[in-house]
Amino acid sequence: MMTKLQAEKKAGYELQKRKHEDWTDNYELFRNKVKTNRLTQRQAVNIPLMKETIKRLLSSIDDRPNVEWSEVGGDEYKELVMQEVWNDHVQVNNLELIDILDKKNVLLYGLSTKKLNISDKGVECSILDPYDIYIDPLTNSWDLETARYIIHNNIFRTVRDILADDRYTKEGKDEIKLWVNTPNGVHQSEEARKEWEKKMERMKSMGVNHSEFNYFAGGDTIVNLTEHHTKIWNGKEFEKRVIVYADDKIELYNETLQDCLGVDFWPFVIWSEDIETQDVYPDSVADLVRTPNKVLNVWYSQLIENRTLKNFQMHWVSATGSYTPQTFTPGPGMQLPAPPLSNTGKISDVIQPVEISGLDDTLEAISVLTQIVERGSGVTALQKGETEKGAQTLGEVEILLGQATERVTAMAKFYRLAWKEYAEKWYELLSANSPKLVKLYKQGKSGRMYEKRAMAGDWKSEFGYKAIVSSSSEQEQSDVKTMQKWLFVTSKHPNNVALQKISMKRELELLDVTPEELKQVEEAEDQAQKQQSMQPVQQPNEEAQLGQQIQQQVAQLNV
Repeated sequence: MMTKLQAEKKAGYELQKRKHEDWTDNYELFRNKVKTNRLTQRQAVNIPLMKETIKRLLSSIDDRPNVEWSEVGGDEYKELVMQEVWNDHVQVNNLELIDILDKKNVLLYGLSTKKLNISDKGVECSILDPYDIYIDPLTNSWDLETARYIIHNNIFRTVRDILADDRYTKEGKDEIKLWVNTPNGVHQSEEARKEWEKKMERMKSMGVNHSEFNYFAGGDTIVNLTEHHTKIWNGKEFEKRVIVYADDKIELYNETLQDCLGVDFWPFVIWSEDIETQDVYPDSVADLVRTPNKVLNVWYSQLIENRTLKNFQMHWVSATGSYTPQTFTPGPGMQLPAPPLSNTGKISDVIQPVEISGLDDTLEAISVLTQIVERGSGVTALQKGETEKGAQTLGEVEILLGQATERVTAMAKFYRLAWKEYAEKWYELLSANSPKLVKLYKQGKSGRMYEKRAMAGDWKSEFGYKAIVSSSSEQEQSDVKTMQKWLFVTSKHPNNVALQKISMKRELELLDVTPEELKQVEEAEDQAQKQQSMQPVQQPNEEAQLGQQIQQQVAQLNV
C-alpha cells in the first residue's frame, strides 16, 4: 500500500515541480523582490508591472457570485431556510476572503484549489497553497472526478495533537511515539519546520495574517502529514479512500471516502482561467507578465547605473613613469590613471572625462514593452487610470474599455462555474452530515438580531435543490445589451404606448426598485399620459399664427 502511495506522490510532485521555478519568479515579482547579478541587473530595482496587472485584474474579475437555492419540489419555505443556511456558511467560513485568495492564486499560479471538509462547525472551506496539492497527471482538466488520486501535502500538526486525535489508529500513534525520538524523526521535524516557515511566508504574501505562528513554541515537535485521496481496487470495483500518513511510511488513518465524509466525490474544487487539455497545470496571467517584467527590471537597472556613473564625474589623468593597467572602483570625483601622453600643452592630453554613453531610448523601450503586456493581459492603460496614446475620441476610449471588459468577463465564466461546483458539493456534504439543529441569525431593519432554530427537516428536501449561480459582471453586460436593443426598438415606434410602457418597466427593474416604488412610477406615468391626452389639439390656423409669431421674434433677435 505505501509503495503505491509513494509512487503516486512522486508522480504528482514531478508533474508540479516543473512549474516551481516559474511560480517562484511570479511570486517574487508580485512582492517586489528581485535577484541581482554581476552582469545584467546589478541594482535591486523592480518595476511593479506584475503587481499592477494582478491587482487590476483582481478587481475586475468579479465579486463572489451570488448563489440562490431553488427547491425542486417548489417548497418556498424550505428554499428560504436553505438560503439562510448558505448565508450562514458564507459568513462563518469567511468566503469573502477565501474568494480573494482563490482568484489571486489563479492569476499568479494558473490554478486554485478549494477544499471542503467536515468539522464541529459543519462544512468547512479552505483555500490550499498551490505547492501543497498534487494532482494525477492523467486527470481531465474539465472533470476532477477522473483523477485517480489527489494528494494534500504539508499538513503540519504537533505530536500531541496527533496523539489526542481519536480518528487516528492506536498502531499509528505508537509508531509516531517511537519515530519522533529517532534521529530520523528529529531530522524530519526540522525539515517540517523549514517547510512550515516557507508556507507561512507565502500565505502572508497572499494577504492572510495568521496568529498561529507559535507552533514551535514550548519545544513542540511538528510532524508533516500527507492526506492521500486515492482509488483502490476492493475486489469488485475501484473505491475512493482517504489515507493519512507521516514520513511517507507511518499510516495513521485509512477509510473509504464514503465512511469519512458520507459522499463519493473528491472534496476539492479546482479551476483555471486558461484551461488546457494536455496539462492540469495551465499557464497564468503572471506567466505572461513575468519575462517582460524581468526585461524591464534589467533595462531600468542599467538606466539607474548609467545615470549614477555620469553623476560620479570620473576623469582620466596622465600617469607619470611607466604605466601599469589596473582595475578601479567607481566613485564621486574619482581620478583614474591613464597612459603617459605627449607634452603638447593641451589640457586634454593630461586629463579628460571618462566617456559614458547615454541610454536615452530606455524609457521609450520600457513604454513599448509595457503596452505589449497590456494587450496580452487585457489590462489597458485606461483601466489603470492612465491616458492611452492615440485614443483621442470618446468612441475610441469606449472601444478599448469594452474590449478589455469582454476579456475579463470571459475569465469570470470559469470562475462562476467553479463556484457552482463548490455550492453543489457543499450541499451534498451538508445533507450527508447534517446536524439535527442549526442556529441561524438575521438582522432586522431596526438593527436587532433575530435567532432562528432550524431543524434538519426544515431545509432537507427529498427532491433536492438546484444551485443558481449568477455573476454580476455577466449579468450587467447582458442587461446593457438588452437595454440597447430595447432603446433601438422603442425609437422605431415612438407612438406605441404599450411598447414604451414595457420598456420603462424593464429599465426600472434594472435599478432594483421595490414593488412600491415601481407602482408609484407607473401611476405617475399613467397620470402624465392622461394629462397629455386631455390637452386640446391646435387647429391648423392656430398653428400658422403661432409659426408667424415665432418667426417675428427670431427676426427681432437678429436685428
